[in-house]
Amino acid sequence: MEKILNDEEKIRKAEEIYYRRNNRNIDILEKEKSKTNKGYIKNKIFLQLLIMFDIAVIVFAVQNKDFIFTQEFLGKINEYNINISSQVITFLGNIVDSENVESETTSENENINTQNQVENNLDANVGGVVVESKEVSSSISEMELDVENLKVAYSFQKPFTGTVTSNFGTRESSNQNIEGYHTGIDLAGEEGTYIKAAMQGIVTEVSSNGDYGNHLKIRCNNVTTLYAHCLNILVKEGQIVSQGQDIATVGSTGNSTGPHLHFEIRIDDRYVDPSKVIQF
Repeated sequence: MEKILNDEEKIRKAEEIYYRRNNRNIDILEKEKSKTNKGYIKNKIFLQLLIMFDIAVIVFAVQNKDFIFTQEFLGKINEYNINISSQVITFLGNIVDSENVESETTSENENINTQNQVENNLDANVGGVVVESKEVSSSISEMELDVENLKVAYSFQKPFTGTVTSNFGTRESSNQNIEGYHTGIDLAGEEGTYIKAAMQGIVTEVSSNGDYGNHLKIRCNNVTTLYAHCLNILVKEGQIVSQGQDIATVGSTGNSTGPHLHFEIRIDDRYVDPSKVIQF
């Protein structure tokens, strides 16, 4: 049987219930407040670290301002930015090499099948049979692969508008000083005509030695452009040049038969026909 509470017991019971409820709400509020405080502390610590990092960068820049704006530092930044292009070339090269392996394997299998068919037909017919020969697909040449990679990964422009007097490759000449294989392309022009950089990069060589006469090389990753027989050279080794920048003037220095530019494109130690990449 349920006990009947008097007025004092009812009041005390109500006070207990009120007290428990208030304590529960206080506990909840304390927990929420604790979570909020932890989040605030984390954000504050992160903000302070970020501010300290920014201050460190600013202090470093101030202390090393002379180094930051040197050609060496800018050259390293430029090499880092254009390093992606070499990765693209490697990626494309791997794809083409894979396709070549598949093509060569398919061709070998076709040749084996054809030979087996001939032998089987000769066994069945002593008089022999005529079998149509199948052309074996030739793999892409290294030059063609280099050209495709250059077109994808780089931008080129012609050094100046001139007349092509000697193309890339084998050539015949009565002049004993002219080699039989031409490693670049010759552009004839008026002496003193400005020569522009065909691509951006770093000037890796400025020289007047050898058959090239006054010449320079500009490198971007593993791609080098060479400009030979110049009258004057307008840039220095280690200088970063942009595409289209004036770098030299047309001359006839070194082993030359007249004012012209001998222009080359190389990938590592391999020569590439410039006319396959640039419209002259």
